[in-house]
Amino acid sequence: MSGVARRVVRVLGRPLRRRDTFQVADVVVVLGAPLARTGALSAVVEERVVAGVALWRAGAAPLLCVTGGGRPRAEADAMAERVLSLGVPASALRVERTARSTVENARNVAALLAPEGVRTAWLVTQPFHTRRACRCFAAVGLAPLAWHIDGSLEFESARRGLRWAAREYAAWARALLSPPGPRV
Repeated sequence: MSGVARRVVRVLGRPLRRRDTFQVADVVVVLGAPLARTGALSAVVEERVVAGVALWRAGAAPLLCVTGGGRPRAEADAMAERVLSLGVPASALRVERTARSTVENARNVAALLAPEGVRTAWLVTQPFHTRRACRCFAAVGLAPLAWHIDGSLEFESARRGLRWAAREYAAWARALLSPPGPRV
């Protein structure tokens, strides 16, 4: 990507991004995204999983939760397999298999982890998605923290970065125009 295109993607994406300073939370939550046609992790999901495991390994939280539905295979199941292959013990892993949107990720993860007393959550997703994801998780009563994936795929291709930013701005418009309440 040329320097100019990279700057355009960064400038347009800046209002969408959130970056919190490292601190210990209750859980690291890796948000799902569509799998490859084969059912394997797409590059986007792989990036999230690897970043989430690295954050967990750094001591950011004792638990790691993957979330995402889908058919014929739930994103979370494919993500969980990868998390385990990277050395996270099953005792630290939580899997939410039904969410099909960021709003559902937040609602379902909050419900899944409530019995464990989870209040604070690191959210792992591409930078353009962090601010809205945090808004969704805050709306269900969790205290979200956004992990910024430095060198994300978002910044590698101007076309992809611009497409993701445009889609995220549209999602924000829908969220801001929806009625008040837990739907964000």
